[in-house]
Amino acid sequence: MINFDARLKRLKDRRQGTRELVLLEKGYYSWDSGDYRIRETYEKLSESPGVRYTVGAMSAVDPQSTQVSINEGNRVSDTLISMLKTNGIGATKRMQGSVALDIHIEGHSDVDMLIICEDTILVQTPKLDGSACYAPDKRPMVDIVAELRNASEQKLTTRYHQAEVNCSNSKSISLKGGSLKRKVDIVPSCWHHTHDYQNSWQERDIGVKIYHKKDHCLLGNFPFKHISRVGEKDAQYSGNLKKVIRLFKNLVADMPDYKKGKAKALTSYDLAGIAYHMDQRLNVPSYMSLALVEKAREFLSFLNSYESYRNTLKVPDDTRVIFDGKEKSEALEIIFKEVEDLAFSVFKELRPLSSVYDENVIKSKVI
Repeated sequence: MINFDARLKRLKDRRQGTRELVLLEKGYYSWDSGDYRIRETYEKLSESPGVRYTVGAMSAVDPQSTQVSINEGNRVSDTLISMLKTNGIGATKRMQGSVALDIHIEGHSDVDMLIICEDTILVQTPKLDGSACYAPDKRPMVDIVAELRNASEQKLTTRYHQAEVNCSNSKSISLKGGSLKRKVDIVPSCWHHTHDYQNSWQERDIGVKIYHKKDHCLLGNFPFKHISRVGEKDAQYSGNLKKVIRLFKNLVADMPDYKKGKAKALTSYDLAGIAYHMDQRLNVPSYMSLALVEKAREFLSFLNSYESYRNTLKVPDDTRVIFDGKEKSEALEIIFKEVEDLAFSVFKELRPLSSVYDENVIKSKVI
């Protein structure tokens, strides 16, 4: 059985920061000052600990905390773009990742900011309108974005000298500490005008090429297609897709390390893809959201049993299959067992005298 009291404490610490951190941020230095964190909706439910934990694990982080992450990402990006201009480098910004989709599970979440070269773009040829391509800068695109990366490292290290600026990651420059309220990851990149984008001229179809420092190459990415498709399906099912994604991520976060290390073979991106394919299983009323646990359990059980179907599933932007390695199938089994344990543990709270699991108890629970 799951210790839901312990999980509720970890959930609150993730969503709002530890009590000690909040006290320090508010200027209280005595640990007898009480807990100044707000009580969220899931905490106020007159329900068992398991139900409260499950509802909380599905819920979006407080909008004010999310806005702080967004503001910090924009502040660092705007400062960098302004500094790059002094080197004659034009750049723009876009946010990607979990914060952009509101599927992050931590109040103090990292924020991913693309810093995109504006002066030169990659175009998939032949251009659909038949026109020619011309760029004043004749260097290979990888060298142009490498220059953007090198200049960004120099500017950020100089500007944020009190923060920890880590330039060792191949895809991003990370900043934390100092005046920053959140960790910010800066991802140097360039636009890629694919044929899909040339057809639609919608930003959701535009490609991005991220610079990989170690290998000195560009890696393709479609972050806005991912954001658009997940957002659209979530709206179609009244917010239930994002609830399941957050649930998966919280369950992984609460695993003991020996499980978590293996479960993380399925990334946050992969977990979003798995939940994305639940489709009609996401169609439950908002006042019966506990049913999503059983729906997820059923779907993961199906995926775990049918490898041929599992191996056809693609991430929402269609760039690759989700289960592209044996370790991901092993991770799926671990996460399935975790969801199953959650379903059975909540059921025992609701029906303590029952010895046989009845899925309808969870499916019909009104909250």
